[in-house]
Amino acid sequence: MVVKATTVPARGVGKPDYSKEVSSGRERAGISLKYSQQLAGWGLSWTDIVAHPQVPAVPWVKPPLVPDAQAHLVDLATGVALPYTTPAGYAFTMVQKDWTCNEDIELWLYGSTPSEADGGSLVLIACPGISPSGDNVYVNPVYTYTSLTLDPTSAYSHSWDVVVVNRGTGDMEGGVVLAAIIEAVGTSPFPDTKQCQCPLCHHLQTVKVGTTVIVCDNCGETYYVQDFSKIREL
Repeated sequence: MVVKATTVPARGVGKPDYSKEVSSGRERAGISLKYSQQLAGWGLSWTDIVAHPQVPAVPWVKPPLVPDAQAHLVDLATGVALPYTTPAGYAFTMVQKDWTCNEDIELWLYGSTPSEADGGSLVLIACPGISPSGDNVYVNPVYTYTSLTLDPTSAYSHSWDVVVVNRGTGDMEGGVVLAAIIEAVGTSPFPDTKQCQCPLCHHLQTVKVGTTVIVCDNCGETYYVQDFSKIREL
């Protein structure tokens, strides 16, 4: 019998290799959305480097926020200031908080169960963040703000509001963006229209969900909004 010796290249480390998983955990957390989920974004930016209002207009870009003033975040998909309503049958979960400003900033989260439209009243439920001097903060929370801990079956509608306060001594510039997942729980698919608000004349107008450039049918000016409906993975 002839025994032939060969060299076999070493593969692996002799035990499960989790290096890729560990490496990915050091990076920004990604999002893969199910068919029943959509991404929502709320935000504001304050600056004096452009004239206000801009034309074409961007609803979430505002003049600097004066000391002790409050501002409601704006739905980036519609240009409408919060509160934001999730109907019965839909769940809300915040997945990202990001802000940077040049003054002391506070963020306060209000919620209502049921929604204001259904007779509820907004109450303060959490403080998503306080930053002295507006230091940059970016968070993918593990324990997060979600309607599922208040209403596990999504039997109720909910209203949500995020209020930003300038606690500094000067006019505040910078920006805030929050991201959330809206999930249909045993309900029909998401609507294919949305109601947007012109930042110039405040006229409300119904458009297709995917619309991002809108010519106001009241004042005739153009403004921009964002579309999250086709995002499936980030």
